[in-house]
Amino acid sequence: MQKTHAQTKVYLMPTLHRMHATNIQYSYDTLQAIIARINPDVVAVELRPEDENGDTAYLRQNYPYEMWMMRYWQPSAAIKGFDWLGKELEGKRIPPRYWQEHSNIKALQQLLAADTAFSKKMEACTLYNKQRMPVLQSGSINDIIRGNDALLVRAYYDCLTSQLRSTDYEALPLFYTERDRRLQQNVLQIINNNSGKTIVILTGVDHYTYMQEALKKAAGVVLVQPL
Repeated sequence: MQKTHAQTKVYLMPTLHRMHATNIQYSYDTLQAIIARINPDVVAVELRPEDENGDTAYLRQNYPYEMWMMRYWQPSAAIKGFDWLGKELEGKRIPPRYWQEHSNIKALQQLLAADTAFSKKMEACTLYNKQRMPVLQSGSINDIIRGNDALLVRAYYDCLTSQLRSTDYEALPLFYTERDRRLQQNVLQIINNNSGKTIVILTGVDHYTYMQEALKKAAGVVLVQPL
């Protein structure tokens, strides 16, 4: 008799980081309640695998609230990290004040924001983000998933890549693309390691559409809407 294997059910959820604190329809409490109703075996969060067991003070300094709080919100689930923050941090703790004083990407972002010569070029890109804000600030998770946010995210990053190509800031879109690739790779590994289980994946809303595309191509994965 042929042995059958349970399907791996994956719930992919976009998160809003600090905007959960002010979005009444998609608050931290709403996010927590959705996950509690799913009652997953595994919750994959945007923490680096190196930091899965970090203490609260360390995680608070380096990660969004909903990511490091998940160990307390869903204590019955295995919490697995899948973030990637650059080669220079692989296998290491994030140093104190890294984001303020040591991150090359953060420094480049600040230089770009202050570069008036690029302000006109960047207006075309920031327009896409401005169009996203009403839904992100006050919409429900269904509004985000079923609306046009995914299209606007892709338009923004495509614009960024085009405008910054062959400039002093080209490292920014290259990093964003590589980070998405690494996040997808790490999530697929978590899924492969937890075959047949129910898995919730929490990823920042900017990564959601790219992660969804990767999961739809993955063999043996049943992608389920969270609501």
